[in-house]
Amino acid sequence: MKQFRPTAVPLITTDPYFSIWSFADKLNEDVTRNWAGRKNGMNAGIMIDGKYYSLMGINYAESSRYRPPAAVIPQISLEVKPLISEYKFKNDIVDVTLEFVTPLLPDKLNILSRPLSYIEYDIKVNDGKEHDITFYFDISAECCVNSWKEDVVCGKTDYSIFCKNKVQNILKESGDDCFVNWGELHLVAKNTYLLDGRDKSLYKPIPREADINKAYNACNEQPLLGMKSKKTNDVVVIAYNFVKPLEYFGKQLDEYYLKEFSSFDEMVKTAVSQYPEIKKMCRDFDERLMSEAREIGYEYEKVVSLVFRQAIGAHKLSCDENGEIIFISKECYSNGCAATLDVTYPSMPLFLKYNPELVKGMLRPIFKLARSNAWNHDFAPHDVGVYPLVNGLAYGLENDAHMPVEECGNAIIATAAVCKAQNSSAFALENKDLLKVWADYLLENGYDPKEQLCTDDFAGSWPHNCNLSIKSIIAIAAYGKMFDEACYTKTAMELAAKWEKETKAEMGTILAFGSENTWSVKYNMIWDKLLGLNLFGEETYKREVEMYKTKMCRYGLPLDCRADYGKLDWMAWTTVMSDDKEYRDLVYGKIFDFISETPDRVPVTDYYYVTSGRWVNFQNRSVMGALFINLL
Repeated sequence: MKQFRPTAVPLITTDPYFSIWSFADKLNEDVTRNWAGRKNGMNAGIMIDGKYYSLMGINYAESSRYRPPAAVIPQISLEVKPLISEYKFKNDIVDVTLEFVTPLLPDKLNILSRPLSYIEYDIKVNDGKEHDITFYFDISAECCVNSWKEDVVCGKTDYSIFCKNKVQNILKESGDDCFVNWGELHLVAKNTYLLDGRDKSLYKPIPREADINKAYNACNEQPLLGMKSKKTNDVVVIAYNFVKPLEYFGKQLDEYYLKEFSSFDEMVKTAVSQYPEIKKMCRDFDERLMSEAREIGYEYEKVVSLVFRQAIGAHKLSCDENGEIIFISKECYSNGCAATLDVTYPSMPLFLKYNPELVKGMLRPIFKLARSNAWNHDFAPHDVGVYPLVNGLAYGLENDAHMPVEECGNAIIATAAVCKAQNSSAFALENKDLLKVWADYLLENGYDPKEQLCTDDFAGSWPHNCNLSIKSIIAIAAYGKMFDEACYTKTAMELAAKWEKETKAEMGTILAFGSENTWSVKYNMIWDKLLGLNLFGEETYKREVEMYKTKMCRYGLPLDCRADYGKLDWMAWTTVMSDDKEYRDLVYGKIFDFISETPDRVPVTDYYYVTSGRWVNFQNRSVMGALFINLL
């Protein structure tokens, strides 16, 4: 059986601002980093009879001092499950297990919304002798500032040690490669210390003699929050108090968990006390998901287990002024846009499977903007701001960056998918006024789209896009089915028959109307099947898949005939176009190999060269939720 090597391993992945990963094969081969690759250092190790052995982290390259390399306990295994990353280490003295648990349980929002992760360690002596053993852990203050030039202030509570930016400018910055610069980073453990990150020549925790409440420069003094313990099994909790996590149409929102708790402190203390039962919930959830995925295939099981936390952790959960869920995505390593509709569309299979209420939470900001005075178009908006400021468009009203047909189709299809998943038309009826406007826009403009942007214009826009036309036809039919309006359904059936005739090529279908000797991946077709619309004939699906087989490269399927890059999310969607198990296994085998072999170490990218396996752009995006299409 092939060995799976993640491109990056999720350690702490609660939301876009509290996301720490290992980008290395071994946990003690590199510093830990946030999803964008910046160092967000965590170290762990064991002092055995006066000698320090590293489990996590390395000497910091930024240090001006020489430090002898630490001895390491060799890592012997890694297993990444949907909610738990488990490392095992072994030498001739001890066996050690480190488990990183982020409880993003999609059907338990009161737990999913807590911005914290657990790190459990277990040490077993294996040589039958007595040893003096101390477990050590630290996390850097750089995790609570956007720039190392900032000064931080540290302090203690009755349950934690914490650090924060000296200047608390809450929600004053936004952007893509931009991180939290306010709030408090908490290390929850006993025997905590404020440490000097510049002086670890023996890798021992060194308590500061100075007042813990004074300010320290994050760059020059490198303060660390640390702990040590003689216990051979225990749990460390890393938590972040954002104070206010999002700005939503001008109002700073509270954390979702405050629906249940009176304060951050109460939430953390409860989370600590609940760890045994939460760990069991996570283990049970992991086993259910992995067992179901295993029925599809070994490669599929490994891939979806890796991307699960990434897909959820690229969002932030809160409530709007009506107390309804909003679930805000960030376009990570793209442009930082918030609540992007063409990111919701690919990501939604995971949430349709495990909690459709979260898909509603993704769509509500779009509907709210479209009803506001800030929007004056008869098509759906692309986004609702730049994370974490969800206040309106990232682009101007008259900007040519809009995607009219794309976003109208996305909004209608996503709404229809929610209604089908919940067996209720209530959400559609709440938004019928807008959905009708957008369906009518597609009736007039969708079949043969003029030159306009769509979500896949990496090689430039191309008018008469046939895949965009499919989305329009399916959305029109979905609207008709949701509201039992036969005229829309009838028109969609007629357009589908016309589309099959006008796009047919010797193999598969063409990229754009009138463009001979072209092809593209028609991933939008799957919603015809999943929504039970029956617009396109089985022969059309079969011919598409047979054509894709001839275009397959070393690491997957190109997006279209213009370049050798592919989109991982859309590749996954082609596996449900037919019942061809051989093709499905081929695609997931290619994706498995890409993740295992690419030299570009980032949280899984959806945009890469399928010939070489090299990264093109994007990482840590929520669109990995697309891979759960096979579980629908």
